[in-house]
Amino acid sequence: MKAKRSRKSPARNPFIKIAFVIVILSSGTQLYAQEDATIDGRVTEEEFGEPLEKAIVQIKGTSAYTVTNRFGYFQMKLPPAFFQVEAIHPGIFSEYYNVSTFEGILTPMGAVRLEPFAVGRSQQHGLAARVNPAQHPAATRNTPVLDMLNQSGSTDFNELFTGQPSVYLLENGGGYGSSEIRVRGFAANQNQVVFNGISMNNPETGRMNTPLYPGFNDWAQQVQFTTGPASGKQSELGQTGLINVLPFMPNKKFGVSVSASMGFNGYLKTAATMHSGISDRKLAFTLKLDRTSGDGIPDFTGFESYGMYFNLYKEYSHMHSFLFTNVLKTWQADLRNRPDSVSRISNFGIDHNSDWGFLNNKELGWNESFGIANLSVLTHHWHLRVHSKLVSQLYAELENSAYTFPQGTMNGQNPYEIPATDRGLVDFDAISAYNSGQTNSETAGISTLAAATRSTRIGLQSQFIHEFDKERTLFLSADLEQYTADHFGAVNNLLGASDFLSSANMNGTGSTAVNLLEMSFLPTTGQADKVNHDYRSFIRKAGFSMKVQKRGNQTFMYAETGLYIKSLKREDYFSYLDADSHQKTDWVSQFGWRVSSGLTYRLNEFHSLRLNTGASGSPTRFDVLFPAENNWESPSAINQNLYSGEIAYVLNSSRFFVSLRAYAMYQQNRTDIQRMMLNEGEGFAVLSGLNQFHRGVELNGQMTYFKHYNLYVSASYGKWTFNNSANAAIYDEDNQLLSEADLAFKGYKTDNCPPVSIYAKNEFNLLKGLELNINYYRSFATYAPLLVHDFDNTDSPEQIKLPAFDKLGVGLNYYHELRKNRSINVFADVQNILGSEYINQLYTNESGSDQFRSNLAMYGKGMSWRAGLTFSF
Repeated sequence: MKAKRSRKSPARNPFIKIAFVIVILSSGTQLYAQEDATIDGRVTEEEFGEPLEKAIVQIKGTSAYTVTNRFGYFQMKLPPAFFQVEAIHPGIFSEYYNVSTFEGILTPMGAVRLEPFAVGRSQQHGLAARVNPAQHPAATRNTPVLDMLNQSGSTDFNELFTGQPSVYLLENGGGYGSSEIRVRGFAANQNQVVFNGISMNNPETGRMNTPLYPGFNDWAQQVQFTTGPASGKQSELGQTGLINVLPFMPNKKFGVSVSASMGFNGYLKTAATMHSGISDRKLAFTLKLDRTSGDGIPDFTGFESYGMYFNLYKEYSHMHSFLFTNVLKTWQADLRNRPDSVSRISNFGIDHNSDWGFLNNKELGWNESFGIANLSVLTHHWHLRVHSKLVSQLYAELENSAYTFPQGTMNGQNPYEIPATDRGLVDFDAISAYNSGQTNSETAGISTLAAATRSTRIGLQSQFIHEFDKERTLFLSADLEQYTADHFGAVNNLLGASDFLSSANMNGTGSTAVNLLEMSFLPTTGQADKVNHDYRSFIRKAGFSMKVQKRGNQTFMYAETGLYIKSLKREDYFSYLDADSHQKTDWVSQFGWRVSSGLTYRLNEFHSLRLNTGASGSPTRFDVLFPAENNWESPSAINQNLYSGEIAYVLNSSRFFVSLRAYAMYQQNRTDIQRMMLNEGEGFAVLSGLNQFHRGVELNGQMTYFKHYNLYVSASYGKWTFNNSANAAIYDEDNQLLSEADLAFKGYKTDNCPPVSIYAKNEFNLLKGLELNINYYRSFATYAPLLVHDFDNTDSPEQIKLPAFDKLGVGLNYYHELRKNRSINVFADVQNILGSEYINQLYTNESGSDQFRSNLAMYGKGMSWRAGLTFSF
């Protein structure tokens, strides 16, 4: 009989069992001894590799998340495990990534590339000439998309830039779309605003006062802001700053979004957007309609506005595509245009507006604005070869608008000298009683007139882009533009008078004005009888620019130049007889130019040095060449030059961003026209030959702490002074020289812009997608302007230094993506929460404790709030 072979189970063997337990315990000890692993990476959009700020990086199935900084960097500490990481950002398809944090098999994140919703973005970037802030040496900042979503609930587009160093917001009375920004102490009309590749500055004044400007809150998808000399495709660029606005494009999939916001003093904004999605024939469009209304923050500054945005994209082949963009704005608003004395504002409050009152118990104001404006742009994108493309744009801007103002005299007093009511308002009842039964004119009786403008601007610009290789790129651009505007006056309100007979029209027939120009969304300006003034302005421009850039592992270099010629002409049909040869001026042509270059040198992965230089010469503006109300040409109108240089150190990591920049800018041959505080019989004063030397240091930084919190800080310290004496020539209303003198401006400060300021914002990401921010702004010193008669009794008048002021604000934002590409965004903010009272602008320089209260000023806005939501599906 065969014996059985005995087999013992290893688990029953005590020695094997003990050994097995020891192995398990030791491996478990090693497992629990492993520390948390750090994963970091950078979230960018797929097409261009641009960083996505404030993208949410979350661990699926857990509450762990973080938020990217301004260059898309993020960092997280996670325990050893396998995870799914999801990246979320508005306007971007979210993505999942599998990650392991076990020792030995740690998965590096690196670049997280997300696909945008929109189509046609490569064509849009070509026409907009955007720069990469991570590489370019200029002081350029991309506004986060989430901030743009919140901004859509506002009426003031310029609020986006108040957190940047050396930027000051001029509220200009706080009316609808009336604000401007000053950069590094220079005049606001020296900045340039580009929308969809088209310069939007007024060709006559250089100011950004197009009625389309408030609509940028609703139409912008991305905004890039450059302080100082900028890079762009236009032959003519702003000398001190550039705001580059890219409107949103059609989405790849069908979608609809609706939004609504409300706020202080009856503020209400509603909007609806539809995306068609891309069809089989490569066709897509988007349409947005919006309405905005409110009573305004200052007294009697109510407004109502309607807007329309349409964008059509068509791709014919891999070589050709077209983009048609059309924006339209119609508006009706009451304004606070004229500064008031400090004493009167002290009596009636900072929201007081002395430009309105009651007529027969009905509200009536001096200053109203109304009209309609439309911009149409057709863009052709031609991909010539693999590395070459040509982007061409044909555009047309039409505007039909008017603003009202008082004109005439009553008992020898102009409208602003007439005694006000006990509430500090216009006594329209007294004016109506004085006018009753009489025929008014430009000088007799008080009437409300309207200054109407009917302008047409058409242009063509093309940009050729060629990539020699991955490092070197060439840009060649050419642009042509013609601007024509009819400016004329009309009667808006007779204020009790029986008729109005123009005494200013040299070609008048003696007939009275029958057809008045009334306030409406669609003003019929062409039917109104002309009074007060009637002239036409012509501006033509042709230019060329070239840019070369080189990218390397450690360096980025660029150099660009532009050359253009601008021609101006004026025709006056009121001040000259039809047979007078002086009714039409000759064309006045001047050349403009610009050159700039820069270098970025990366010391290592996180540190870089940047150098940026530029010089430019700008031709005389139309309003400086023709400062009088006729065809008289100022002999002081010459090119204005600017020379600048800046050097910066930049630190950029997953937790820190620091930009420390020093700059110097020298402006030469500036000319100003002064009309305030002149003596009787004086028409205007021309200040010419002004040189300004502005230098300073700017700090811009961000720190991420406690994983979810971000601290933003920007600060500026500058010394902005005049560098020489200026010539002051005072003329009467017939353009006859009354007096001329050299004024000792040297050493005085530039006005109405604080050279020292600080801004701080702390963002608390309390929950995933929920952000609370507290922001603080402080202006340390602002100076009053120097007027020509300040030098009458002394060669060194005292310049008023305004007291410092603070503003505190809070904001709340919640963004959440639902299933099937649905999302909701809720926002709210309170501005100037403490109700700080401060002088935003001072217009005169009456020094001394007794005289200060007689100064004319505009106070800043008090406390205001708004809240709203956007739902996309």
